[in-house]
Formats: sequence, C-alpha cells, structure tokens
Amino acid sequence: MREIEIKIKVKNIENIEKQLRDKGCRLSDPIRQHDVIYSKSGSTSEWKSAKEGDVILRIRRMDDVAEFNLKQQRSSEMDNIEYETEIKDPNAIDGILTILDYHPEVEVKKVRRKGKLGKIEICLDEVEQLGSYIELEKLTEDNADPNQVREELFAIAESLGLFRKDEETKGYDTQIYYLASE
Repeated sequence: MREIEIKIKVKNIENIEKQLRDKGCRLSDPIRQHDVIYSKSGSTSEWKSAKEGDVILRIRRMDDVAEFNLKQQRSSEMDNIEYETEIKDPNAIDGILTILDYHPEVEVKKVRRKGKLGKIEICLDEVEQLGSYIELEKLTEDNADPNQVREELFAIAESLGLFRKDEETKGYDTQIYYLASE
C-alpha cells in the first residue's frame, strides 16, 4: 500500500482535539512510541537529500508491542510505499539489521493519539525535541495521484483552521537528524 500524508505543526493541540471531536473523530488514549530508524552504514544521503526510491527501516516500540517498518520514498518524504508488521523480538531484528550493515541513526520519541475521519487517519503527536503536530494520512493504491490525495488532506486540515504554509515536509526522523548534526 501507499501512504500519503501531510504533517502540520500546531500551536494549540487542545483546540485541534476539540475541533476533531466536534467532527465526530474519537481519539485513542495516548500511545507512547519509541522509534529507532536505521541507515545503511556510512550513508547519510537519505537524510541530506532524500529522493524517490530511498528506503528507511524502523523498529517501533509501544509498551509491550513492537513493529518493524519499511518505507520506500515516492514523490516526497510524506509519500511512501509502506510495509509494517508486528514483531515478537525487536532485539533480534536489531541484530539482523546490524549483520546486514544497517545501524541505528535516529531515535524519535513521541506520544500519539489516533483517530479516523472517514478513510483518513488522524494522528495528534507530541514529539520530544520538536513539539506538537497533526498528521493526516490516507492509504491508497500504489498508482494513486499524490497531488489529488494531498488536496483531499489539505481540505480537512483547512476545515480545522490549519494552513498550508505551516506544513512540515520532513519526517520527524529527518528533523531530529538535522537537530543532532547542528
């Protein structure tokens, strides 16, 4: 499946939460997520000049559940082919990745609340080092038009009083990578 999303930095997350409730979006209880993102040993190109085809590997820990995720970039960092599966032993996956010459590059820690507006997944995130964001995501067929999907997502964002000019086009991992390298 292809995941196309927009991410917008928000100043008042409580206001956004209220507006979502008014639209019938029920948010989950807070979920603590700790992501470790891996890079091929010695590679920094996927962080400095991300391009179509780049692959990012991630282990996500959430309480007593862990997931392994692969994203292959399409038209932008917010447009990816994505595969995700629950894993029983994240330490074993870490070992496998190390043998394959992938190493932990960035850690992202956040508290996320999730909900749905129709077929659109909504995530309200409080990200350590970065602040508050809303993500609007849609899973599509691989051949979907990303611009058309983005317009659909922006229409929802704008109905919440959010602005395109506040869009963040870099993933949390890329933002944290740049913070660490300053």
